[in-house]
Amino acid sequence: MDKTWKDNIKSESFWLRSLFMVLFFVVYRIVDILVLLVAICQWLYVLLTGDNNASLSRFAGGLAAYVAQIVNYLSYNSEQKPFPFSDWPEPESNNGSRAKKTTSAKTSKAKKTSRKTSVKKSSSKKTSAKTATENDVKKSSDAE
Repeated sequence: MDKTWKDNIKSESFWLRSLFMVLFFVVYRIVDILVLLVAICQWLYVLLTGDNNASLSRFAGGLAAYVAQIVNYLSYNSEQKPFPFSDWPEPESNNGSRAKKTTSAKTSKAKKTSRKTSVKKSSSKKTSAKTATENDVKKSSDAE
């Protein structure tokens, strides 16, 4: 065991990885502040417009994926170095992220209007079906 420990201390790859870990920890702290700024900007945008900014959401999704890359590297879950040593991560589309599911105010309003219209249509269909049934009953009783 002592020999392995001594070999690790002398290992160039160990010290190089340690250097990268310190570097990415500093980057992580900077990105942490950037996430706070994006959250504040998004909050202000929602306050003023009533809907979130899709571009900021996509950027925040990319930051989240980047933070995940850094954490995986720092915790030895991945040997792949994060950006700039690899490509900038794309936000995941299958995890339910708001960047992909969030729409503009117009689209949200259109969906709400569409729902209201479909409810009205289904109500009118029920009413017309009821009226048709009543008419059938009247016709059959008139025929008798």
